[in-house]
This record gives sequence, structure tokens and C-alpha cells, in this order.
Amino acid sequence: MLPEHSFGSCPLNSVTLSAPADPNMSSTRRPRLLVGGVLAYLVLAVLASSSGRGGLAALALFVLVGALLSPALCRRSVAAWCVWAGAALALSLLAASGEGLLALDALPIIVNAALCVLFASTLRRGHEPLIARFIAILEGRERLALPRVTIYARNLTWLWALLLGLQACVLGAIFCLAPAGLFAAFGWPVPALFAQPGWRVYLHVGGYALVPLVLVLEYAYRRWHLRELDHRSLPHFVARVVHRWPVLLHSLAADAGRSRR
Repeated sequence: MLPEHSFGSCPLNSVTLSAPADPNMSSTRRPRLLVGGVLAYLVLAVLASSSGRGGLAALALFVLVGALLSPALCRRSVAAWCVWAGAALALSLLAASGEGLLALDALPIIVNAALCVLFASTLRRGHEPLIARFIAILEGRERLALPRVTIYARNLTWLWALLLGLQACVLGAIFCLAPAGLFAAFGWPVPALFAQPGWRVYLHVGGYALVPLVLVLEYAYRRWHLRELDHRSLPHFVARVVHRWPVLLHSLAADAGRSRR
């Protein structure tokens, strides 16, 4: 996913990170809210699956949506509060109808939509594209000065934003129209195109399998497109991401704090 031209030593201070001036919600607390919300979702989802209680499934997804929206909710974003309220209403109706377990089917949609928003938000004026930020954290800012790297990073950020947004739309259509989906739960007719049960397999398997597939294809394309630069192996790159991901989270939290000011 990222240009990995060479992974030399990259000290933490090679990326300038400034903490947000927010006395009520520090940059370290925001990731904790997200992690806590995800953990709570996992516990509730397991309980819902094992007990078959749709109300727990709806509550699990509501907690997850709140966790993903927590930075924007803390900034008092009107759009975020509207999304959260809309999710509460939709999930309440789903649970009241006895189809709350369908909420777990919505997880792949939520994940893809959230990642789409994350990538797209870094393409705004005055922000650094997310892929460029990855490069700076993983390899140092001097890598961005290499020929064509900055442009490639921005274009790749656009690609992921568009791909994840399209994926969320496709998964949303499957969630609504596939057999045993939302339309079927309320007795509405299912279009013939979605009548085959294989669509639901894609909802939970294909939606996640597409990401590593695109990663491999992008890695191969990058080696050809930026062939004048050095490229380390894919396993080396993955190991570097695992090692540096806390720095990336801190960077994103600091960016959220600056957006509030």
C-alpha cells in the first residue's frame, strides 16, 4: 500500500507531531475511546452471537459507531451527531422488529465507510494525504522528497478512498437486498439479481478479501511505476507497519485536535 523505498533507521522525531490544545479531550484519550469502544463491541457481539439476542447485536453496533465517531463527536460535529442519532434510530427499529442480529451484518459496511472517510479527510486542503503520512512515519520525511513519491502518495490515497467508498456502497446493497437481508426481514421483495445466497458470502468474506488483493496488486504496480527507486520486501514492510502503528494513531489524534481549533 505504501512506497517502501528503503527502511533504514527512522527515529520518532523524524515526524513532527503536535498534541492538540484541548483540555477536555487529550490526543491520548481519543485513541483510548476508540480502542475501548471496539473492545466493548467485540464483547457485545460475541454475547449476541452466542445468545441469539438481537438487542445485544444492535447495541454492539451502536457502541462501535459511537467509538468510530468519537473524535468528531468530541468536536461537536453536527454531521457526526446526526449520523449517531440516525444509527440509534435505525438500530432501535431493527431490534424492535426482532431482526437485531442483522446489525452484525452491517459491520463490513461500517468498517469500509469509516476507512473511506479517514482516507478522504486527509485529502482536504491543508492536510497531508494519509499515504504520505504513512511514508513519513515509516521511512522519514526525506522519502517524500524523492521523485514522484509525493504525487504517488496522494493518488494512492485517492484510490483507497474511492475503492473503500465504492465497497461500502456495494456491501450496503447486499445487506439490504440479499436473501435474509434487510428487505427480506421486513417482507419486501428481493430483486432477482440478488436472489442467490452467494451474495451474503461476499458480505462477510469478499469485503475483507478485496483489501489484501488490492494491496498485492498495488505493490506489484508500485515496483514497476517507481522502478528507479529501491523497494524492500512486502514482509519487511508489514513488520514495519506493525512496529510503527502507535505513532500513526498519535499523528491522527493530533490532526483531529488541530481540526477542532
